[in-house]
Amino acid sequence: MRPGVEALVRVWRTVLRDDSLDEVTDFFDAGGTSLTAVRLRSHIRVELRRDLDLLTIIDNPTPLGLSPHLHDAPVWEA
Repeated sequence: MRPGVEALVRVWRTVLRDDSLDEVTDFFDAGGTSLTAVRLRSHIRVELRRDLDLLTIIDNPTPLGLSPHLHDAPVWEA
């Protein structure tokens, strides 16, 4: 697994509180909602230092699908 994918899997597991999730787990199929997607975005900002648009997260609801967008995302500076 690529490092970006691994990092996103860790965030998925934290936000959804499920250690069984993997790189192809759909955030919404695993119980995520629009509100938890906002939490997911916050975790990505803090843990991965990337500022992904919420729509990008919604349109790419798996760690594997979202990982290519990490590289182009602006660095998050709190």
